Amino acid sequence: MHLFLIVVIFCPIFLWLLHRWNDRKVISLATKVPSYKLQMLLGFGPITTQKSIISESITGHQKLGRNMLMYMGPFPCYFTIDPVIIKDILNSKLCRDKSDLTYTGVINALGKGLITMKGSEWIPHRKLLNPPFKVSNQITFLPIFNQKVNGLFAAMDQCGYMENSRDILKFCREFTLNITFETMLGHNARAKNIDTKHIAKLVTQECRETIEYVKGEIDKILKSFSTGQHDAGYLENLYTAIHCLYESLENNETPREIIISGMIHLFSGAFETTSSSIYFTVLMLAMHPEVQSKLFSEICERFPENDDGNMEVTYEHLSQLPYLDMVLKETLRLFPVVPQIARQVSGGNVRLSNGVVLPEGLNVMLNIFLLHRDPQIWGPKANTFNPDNFLPCNVEQRHPYTYMPFSKGTRSCIGMRYAEMSLKVTMAKIIKRYKFSTTAKIEDFEWENHISLHLVNNPPLTVERR
Repeated sequence: MHLFLIVVIFCPIFLWLLHRWNDRKVISLATKVPSYKLQMLLGFGPITTQKSIISESITGHQKLGRNMLMYMGPFPCYFTIDPVIIKDILNSKLCRDKSDLTYTGVINALGKGLITMKGSEWIPHRKLLNPPFKVSNQITFLPIFNQKVNGLFAAMDQCGYMENSRDILKFCREFTLNITFETMLGHNARAKNIDTKHIAKLVTQECRETIEYVKGEIDKILKSFSTGQHDAGYLENLYTAIHCLYESLENNETPREIIISGMIHLFSGAFETTSSSIYFTVLMLAMHPEVQSKLFSEICERFPENDDGNMEVTYEHLSQLPYLDMVLKETLRLFPVVPQIARQVSGGNVRLSNGVVLPEGLNVMLNIFLLHRDPQIWGPKANTFNPDNFLPCNVEQRHPYTYMPFSKGTRSCIGMRYAEMSLKVTMAKIIKRYKFSTTAKIEDFEWENHISLHLVNNPPLTVERR
């Protein structure tokens, strides 16, 4: 009995001392970086969830500053919203790996792919996928972007006043699912009898069921490539990511399971980025009628015909809509689709430009949401929607790592140009056709991080044909 009591008393003490010994470099780091002293003493902090991480980060940075050291449960993390330090981290070969602390859930849901692969696996996989994401190839997707907006029009024409704008987000998801099937998988979803409306509903309800369904479709497409017997939905004269990965499969360069999970990563990224960004842009225009009016004037000047948004937006047009570019960038500033990214120091210690040394194994959290709303960068009205933030004269005055909705550095988003092109085409056509209004205010929004940024409650919205 006495031995049992000794074990019960001293075993936790031994484990705590072992934990402290393993974190000795972190304890030393806390003498140079602002931190919560009690957390550093205990080696433990609040157990945050994906939903609470934004609010926890806001509280921490408000108390401790732009660079800080915190524990998330038993795991020490270096948090920063300093653009100089962010540049150090995102360009370091020792910070290429994504943090297991943040991305384990993504791996469990999606499998291995560009989002989660470690540096040694990621480098060849990224090089493999570069060809379909070249601008010259993505220009071939523009007719798809233009044509598929018609399906979005059919849904939005019926909207009118909406007490809850959740349906707009659902319509955007259906639209982006259709273009993603064509531009990533090289197949027309409708011709394959794929119910994108059903999938769009499942996205927020049964994530795993959605992923398994899409995996099944990818597997069928790969089999059709191997037999040469394409179904009715196959699109000729396109070179998409699945074509690229199938070539690697045929050459025995990449296992089939990695091909399928890799496509799931690309599919999910393309789908979520575009649908959320369209929705947030619509809300911002509804809240700011003066911006909406100015943008409408720019689009009408470039497309003067009375076409109800049915004009063909070409690659040349995209560079001729500067205010649209500013509006989209300002939306992505306030509503970055992925509000936080994380790295893990691997292969050695990392010395930052401020002299701080991050020990190997430390998790590093880069909060894009807070970076984009930092008053030291964006001024006292950092939380206000203002497209003039992206006037060339204002952009030139800022550090290049103050704005990074698609990340930056060696692991920047491969689909950045794809997202920008699809967003510009879609929003140009939408603004030509509709006028939006709402009684909601941006300060009323509540946020949750579900890997991507979500609103807790969707505001009311009125959609009117022009």
